[in-house]
Amino acid sequence: MSIPSRILYVNLTDGSSRAETIDPSLPRDLIGGYGINNKLAYDLMPPGIDPLSPENLIIIGAGPFAGTLVPGSAKILITTRFPINGAFATAAAGGSFALMLKSVGYDHVVISGRARDPVFLSLTEEKLELVDAGDLWGMDTYETDDALRSRYEPCSIIPIGPAGENLVKNSITFVDKAGTIGRGGLPAVMGSKNLKAIIVQLGKVPMRMTDRLTFHRLVNRLHDRIMSWPNRQVIQDNGLMPAPPDMSEVHRRTRRPLACPSCPLADKVMVCLDEGPYAGLRTYMPHISAHRFSAKNSTEAYEQSIKYSDALNRYGIGGTNFSGLFYSIVDLYQQGIITREDTGGIELKNDIETALELIRMTAYRKGLGEVLAEGPAEIERLVGERAIGSIAHIKGNAIVRDPRIGGLGTMEFEQMTTPRGAHIAAAGSPSYDPGRPFADFVRHGERMGVSAQALKWLEESGVFNPGRYSKYSEDWYALFNCLSLCNRAQVNRFYHIDTIAALYTAVTGIESSPEELMHIAERAWTIGKLLSVREGFDRRHDHAPVAWFHPLIRSGEEHRITDYDRTTNLTRGDLERFLDDYYDERGYDRVSGLPTREKLRELGLESMAEGLNLPEGR
Repeated sequence: MSIPSRILYVNLTDGSSRAETIDPSLPRDLIGGYGINNKLAYDLMPPGIDPLSPENLIIIGAGPFAGTLVPGSAKILITTRFPINGAFATAAAGGSFALMLKSVGYDHVVISGRARDPVFLSLTEEKLELVDAGDLWGMDTYETDDALRSRYEPCSIIPIGPAGENLVKNSITFVDKAGTIGRGGLPAVMGSKNLKAIIVQLGKVPMRMTDRLTFHRLVNRLHDRIMSWPNRQVIQDNGLMPAPPDMSEVHRRTRRPLACPSCPLADKVMVCLDEGPYAGLRTYMPHISAHRFSAKNSTEAYEQSIKYSDALNRYGIGGTNFSGLFYSIVDLYQQGIITREDTGGIELKNDIETALELIRMTAYRKGLGEVLAEGPAEIERLVGERAIGSIAHIKGNAIVRDPRIGGLGTMEFEQMTTPRGAHIAAAGSPSYDPGRPFADFVRHGERMGVSAQALKWLEESGVFNPGRYSKYSEDWYALFNCLSLCNRAQVNRFYHIDTIAALYTAVTGIESSPEELMHIAERAWTIGKLLSVREGFDRRHDHAPVAWFHPLIRSGEEHRITDYDRTTNLTRGDLERFLDDYYDERGYDRVSGLPTREKLRELGLESMAEGLNLPEGR
């Protein structure tokens, strides 16, 4: 017998709310988190809504593993229509929110409408309150978190900063200061609703478990493997992404590891600078992001990097998008391609002072910040033909992994196919590291539950094809999102589809084979795809940026886009053929890049074809 799921609906316009029990068949068909979030978005939001209108919904979901002892089961999922590109997508983060939400008896929260004045939403086991946030409006994300935590601890908080209040499309926020969530404008959606923060306080609703004995046996086995993994101590000492060698000493001295609930790895970090111009600064981050600016030495570069990250975090601005734009426009300015007329009279320098000023201007939409607030696509329009290929983005989000540096693996390729725009979370595979043998890809495919037929084809081909392989990485990621499992490589590596199936049955009581779980994951991914298909997204939007086909110059060395093995330079035609292979592997139409009606019938989603101009078959 499966455990019932509950959903809370909140209308900010009139302050009303209601709770419902989810149809028991829905968790069986879509699991929770990502799958049910997507279905709710598809059913409740009509096509064509403005991302910053009251009609746009914020849908929060926690999967069945959230709140349990399953290692890495802290992920919270938020689905909305993102303002940076108009795509429907789901953002994910760690932190305590998923655990807290379960502790007050809910699996999902749907927020609609717009409050007349600034409020924050406070949820406890007994009640929901919309509380006046006038005293918080104008505070940065950390100040907001601190103010609310002093009133409500123990709790979990998703706040917004000035960027969200000013509807900056290139905004981001955090769960409990450390778990980044909502790149591409979730805070702007919250700001458009006058919603300063969402808080859930720790409740006493127990986690229900169908088979505790089996569950604890499986969890103990996973925990023992993680604790004995040699690289665990490396992460504890250096973080998920170690600082550059010349910054490592000061980083180890000033950092403190942070962990999400149920995570034995502690891969996030708090940094406390103890000397220098920013002495006393305390900030939080998923990992160190090193910048050089015009620093005189490595210690100064490290301190400036921390100050830079802290400013982005406090204002609530997406670092990946902003950093790419900052370096690009400074370079274009120094080449004379853009001038003070373009920048509003500001001289652009590659120094910390310029970076901090542009961050502030972006958060408040002042001067050049008005353009930066809109994201990479708007900057691309500003420079136009004067600098073709200088701004690398896909669907309005700056690229995260550049195939000119590491070759075309799944993380580079999947930036084109994800509905959200350039992103790497959904494309984990052995290609994360250079030079992995082909046997590793076959072994990883088996761990992800790739069908025997597809594995046989993969082995016989003997060639890594990022287009075909990315389909399975995406489905694997969808499964982790449905369950609220962390998909970071250092957690993901310990999970096999057989282990996940056994855990799922032990928690929920629903008997599901590995094949059935991967079928559900593919169904969830496809609904996410259909949300954007309704808005007109198709193959035309899944294109590689022009920048990839121009040489990248670093330290005087020229880099061109190559295959993963770094043996062959690639052309746009090569990437289009990989896209053909991707759509073919998904069962989509190659010409349009759309799911076919035949594919939807196979997934039990044929009713969703209504009103969509989809091809019948391949």
